[in-house]
Amino acid sequence: MDRDILEEHDEVDFDDALKSVDNFISHIDEIIQKKDLLYRIDMQQAQELVTTLSSTKIPNNYFSYKDFLREKLSQRFELEANDMVLFLDDGIYIKFFKQIENKNTAERRACGIEHDVLEEYKNEYFPNEIYKEEIFELLPCIVEDILNFRKIDPLSFKKIFVHALVNMVEIIVLNKMKTDDIVLIRGMSFYLLREVFDDVMLYIADDILFNFANADKKAGEFLSLFSVHEIIDKKGKRHKPNPILDENNHAWNMTTIRSTMIQHKKAKQAIYEKKEALANIKKKLEAYKLDQVKLAKEIEEKKKIEKELDKSLEKVQKSLERIQNATTDKVKFVDGGVEKVFDRKPLIAKILKKEDDIFTEKNAIKRVVENLETRVANKQKDIDIWSRKYQEGKELLKNIEKTGHPTDKVYDNIKKALAKTLAKR
Repeated sequence: MDRDILEEHDEVDFDDALKSVDNFISHIDEIIQKKDLLYRIDMQQAQELVTTLSSTKIPNNYFSYKDFLREKLSQRFELEANDMVLFLDDGIYIKFFKQIENKNTAERRACGIEHDVLEEYKNEYFPNEIYKEEIFELLPCIVEDILNFRKIDPLSFKKIFVHALVNMVEIIVLNKMKTDDIVLIRGMSFYLLREVFDDVMLYIADDILFNFANADKKAGEFLSLFSVHEIIDKKGKRHKPNPILDENNHAWNMTTIRSTMIQHKKAKQAIYEKKEALANIKKKLEAYKLDQVKLAKEIEEKKKIEKELDKSLEKVQKSLERIQNATTDKVKFVDGGVEKVFDRKPLIAKILKKEDDIFTEKNAIKRVVENLETRVANKQKDIDIWSRKYQEGKELLKNIEKTGHPTDKVYDNIKKALAKTLAKR
């Protein structure tokens, strides 16, 4: 929730917001949930402060209110460079990164814990590889809050990204395994992170390239610092040669990346438009089918009425036959549920009138049914036409996505190259 979202709130004076922050910090021990390596403040406890800060004009040296509050929390808990404050939907997390010594063994990347042991823990606490889903649920927050290209340059990224990703996975491990064994926590986190590391870096690279394709100035500035030559940025900071090299050792620069991204964006836009058109066809097809179902139901209702009229007609005709065959001038006849005595001739005229009314109603219903059946048939023609269009469009889109656009491979090549370059320390 960034400061430009809550426009409906009146802007809060920064001094007043600062007092709210100081008050929040002074009472934080009353609301914070503490584990050895992970503290958590429930968002319900922090919501009022978050709302206040979201409506406050934060000094320009902070990217957002989160960075301002992160600084205050860092001061309060004396956080070090590798510790992390993360803002999630359910709360504010403070993650401590504890340095441990790796054992000099074949399994040193997992803190000396054997593969079989880690695999057993993984199957016990993360069945069906649910850790992957949880990692990629947290990753956007890490990218926004910690590894944001709008806030850091490539050099800073390389310094912090591993610790940030390990912290992210450790949050998941701590919440699942309920252990204080830091060696096990770190080893398990390394183990899980290695299994998704390439995809994580591709996600980060894709985020940068996506924003660059959408003319994000900061994304362009970030990418411009990758070069085969030494670069001095606007702040006078030197950046050593750090080219974006693909698997063929080809260096990608801003010009070639921009050209590819423009073509790739156009290709994706074309596919998006085809998907939209296909969705509209499907929507229209479903509407026709729904109309047809409604018409069929209406026909069914009309035919039920027609059957009831047939029963009434049969009953009337039997009564008419009985009365016409009567030999007396007075006859008994049930009218309105009550048996009465009627003059025969006027009663015959009355029954004949009722018979005519039923025939008239039956004919009217018959015409309605015929009209409805014609409409159903016409709807079926529409359904056939749009079903064919939908299948053709679906097949076309499937072939396009299967074959891909020529720029897809180039884009994937750039994305992999950027991910690899970002991961290189």
